Amino acid sequence: MTAPAAAPEAVRGWIDADTAADPAAARRPLLAPEVVFEFPPTPSVGPDAVLAQSSMVMPPGWLGDDVEWALPEPGADPVVLRATGPGGGPVHVRVPGLPVPPEPMAAMDLLFSLDGTGRIARITGRAHHVHPQGTARALRPGDPAPGFVLPDVHGTPVPLRSGTSAGPATVVIFTCNHCPYSLGWHDRLQQVARDHADRGVRFLQINANDPAAGTVLDGVERSRERVAAGEFAGPYLVDADQSVARSWGARYTPEVFVLDAAGTVAYHGAPDADVGEPDLAADLLRDALAAVLDGRAPDRPETDVLGCSIKWSS
Repeated sequence: MTAPAAAPEAVRGWIDADTAADPAAARRPLLAPEVVFEFPPTPSVGPDAVLAQSSMVMPPGWLGDDVEWALPEPGADPVVLRATGPGGGPVHVRVPGLPVPPEPMAAMDLLFSLDGTGRIARITGRAHHVHPQGTARALRPGDPAPGFVLPDVHGTPVPLRSGTSAGPATVVIFTCNHCPYSLGWHDRLQQVARDHADRGVRFLQINANDPAAGTVLDGVERSRERVAAGEFAGPYLVDADQSVARSWGARYTPEVFVLDAAGTVAYHGAPDADVGEPDLAADLLRDALAAVLDGRAPDRPETDVLGCSIKWSS
């Protein structure tokens, strides 16, 4: 794994250190005293924090074997580096403690800002698939949710609201078939759906990814296989033209919205605080649902969303 020769020395050093015996020790001299690492869910500030977080979210080999780095925007400020795997395709993102997806998926660009001494002052992750123009801001608590009718994986239309009432609460989750975050949280989310089935709570899970922009695993055939295998506790819907994702301002997988009986957003965010901790059991979602079913506002109506970017058609 080698950074392009045209990249600044500190940037090359950061990438090349991935194969060092002690990556953190190799990277420390490259960092400015107030360096910032912007990687969800929260930024890290200072060399110690940056090195600690980077070792967790970008461990050695995190992008797989035989990765090549390129400068897609020569001369850009900040410096943009993009990783590609064998054959020129996009690479895996490996999340510690989670299985590697069986097919390549879009990774992210790494943006490096340097200080006046040439040391790294900021590292930022940016999705390869940028959000298209015209995408609404994400719905926030208090917003009315736009209605929709989407087909499930077998083509049966499923509306957001069933009849004249949406029931006491509706959970809408934008997800997919390959993102390690979606896979990591999947079982927890299905258990929440099963635990609330007798309360009349509707769970609608939506795949808005364009398979041509991401991976064939997001095609409808794979979605049907997962449904047939009993992996979903509720309808799995296909947002083929991505109009629902755009109107809801969804950007990530998984991204969770909880609506009250009136169809107003009561919660927007992540299932829980850590995809790598199954014992959390989607507690943020569970707490939000408990509040809505009790007729009150959630204590935490909005949390940071952590996941892969939706793979947009354009």
